[in-house]
Amino acid sequence: MVLVKDNFFKTTHGKIECITCHKGDKDKYEKDKAHKNIIAFPSEELEESCGGCHGEIMSNFKTGLHFTLSGYLKRIENRLGYSIADNPDLMEHFNNECYKCHASCGQCHISRPASVNGGFLKGHVFQKKPSQLLNCTACHGSRVGNEYLGQNEGYKADVHRIPLAKQCTDCHTDREMHSSGNLATHRYQDRDMVRCENCHLNAKDKNKYHKAHWGNSSNPELSCQVCHSQPYKNCNACHTGGEGITGSSYFTFKIAKNYLKSPDRNYDYITVRHIPIIQDTYKSWGISDLPDFSSEPTWKYTTPHNIQRWTPQTDTTGTEGSCFAKCHNSNYYLTEEDLKNYEKDANKNIIMKIK
Repeated sequence: MVLVKDNFFKTTHGKIECITCHKGDKDKYEKDKAHKNIIAFPSEELEESCGGCHGEIMSNFKTGLHFTLSGYLKRIENRLGYSIADNPDLMEHFNNECYKCHASCGQCHISRPASVNGGFLKGHVFQKKPSQLLNCTACHGSRVGNEYLGQNEGYKADVHRIPLAKQCTDCHTDREMHSSGNLATHRYQDRDMVRCENCHLNAKDKNKYHKAHWGNSSNPELSCQVCHSQPYKNCNACHTGGEGITGSSYFTFKIAKNYLKSPDRNYDYITVRHIPIIQDTYKSWGISDLPDFSSEPTWKYTTPHNIQRWTPQTDTTGTEGSCFAKCHNSNYYLTEEDLKNYEKDANKNIIMKIK
């Protein structure tokens, strides 16, 4: 068989009848009749398929950002100033263009994501851990994947990358991916999202720089990426309707005020990445302008996946001799000079004012 290999039938899922997940009529031998009412992608129907055996996971997952894309929807609605959930025309656009990037169970555990044209991973055999190459970076490749793997010319791979040993799932656990049942509208509000401190808490007092900027109420607290990230890709001007990115992309490194403080991420300063939103991004949807465009920064909180122990920010050698000089006498800070006129109001609360 082309789609189902013999070894599939030796697995737990292979011992379940096809119709249990895919429906159809097993007693018919003509293709059209056997496939009547068939469900090609069962995991899109969470409760009726995977939920039968994995009830708790499914109950949680249906609130997760990978499945709902509620974070992306919320960003659109914030800039519009109203909800589009009750607008059939706008929701049709959202579902056709944005929601196609969501991930169902099958798109992580059985096949490549539909947004990159699908295709079984191993002949219908379920994979407990998604493939870093075929699943994770298939969707998150142009920025996160290239950063992590060191595929951006002139920049090193993330120090955590250990080929054939460490995978995305070593940090981004099933609890984070499946969700713990709390509907989040931003990934940095998800308390299950990994943080550097999860593994490196014992480094808090390792050196004077950590002591100064990690949990020290006397000094500003920095996210780990502020010191340990390399420059990363930023984009301009994206449009729906098939146009995509119409502006340029470029590499830079910017530090700004943390506008999303939480108990887990109580940093004063964070790294930010420019996103390609513009006032007429959704013009193909009939939205010529975003009335509340400035309700969200265009330089967004980011956690680049290109960590290095030693970076220009942490280099204390040479004549300057301190990371204070390396940062405070640099162009790392996001300032008004980095902003285009249309985005100045959106970022006014996060920019740094250098004296």
